[in-house]
Amino acid sequence: MTMQDETTQEPQLGVDVIGFGVGEFAYLLNVFEGPVRDRSVSVFRAEELVDDDTLSTAGASSLIARDLATVDDDGDLGVKGVAAAVATALGHATRWTELSLLTKDSMDNVVLVEAPEVALMLQPRVLGTWFVFAQDAAISSAEATLRVVRLHVEQNPGGTAYLVFKTLDTEKHLLVRRGEDSWATGIPDFATDEVAETEGLDDSGLLRAIEDSRGQA
Repeated sequence: MTMQDETTQEPQLGVDVIGFGVGEFAYLLNVFEGPVRDRSVSVFRAEELVDDDTLSTAGASSLIARDLATVDDDGDLGVKGVAAAVATALGHATRWTELSLLTKDSMDNVVLVEAPEVALMLQPRVLGTWFVFAQDAAISSAEATLRVVRLHVEQNPGGTAYLVFKTLDTEKHLLVRRGEDSWATGIPDFATDEVAETEGLDDSGLLRAIEDSRGQA
């Protein structure tokens, strides 16, 4: 599996939200091999998807039909454009942030995948589809995470968020809820089943808590 060196195909990350079907996403997870790719598979709970050759073949066919992949003279398939960017992020990520956005009656999810030259947000939708959009390059990943949480509670008063920050070797958790005029965070201790809470945070305080939980890339 290869990637073409073409990154200007429409639609473009940072301009549009791009949707990928379940087969396409399975194929993109299989472009690279190694521990980073395996971590991405684990984050997206996609173990069964990537082992399904029929599904990946259907995904490859769909990418070709959408002009997001080509077959060269030797019969090798290479992804290009935005598909190449997504495959690169999944195969070369240094950090994965899982955001569970909770209300009393529902839960939505966003995954932020950070690689050396690209940071993408992915959101699951119906029938195993994933929608992908580029993180705003003008802000940090911690700020992007804060924006998602803040928008969630603005749209869903009383909503909370559960953040999981992962690297290849580490995993940290952060609970976030909004009070009347401030934020509160909680760091769970799974050994004692207790949560260390910090209350009275403004946006800057919540940003620092996110940065501390993220640690160093």
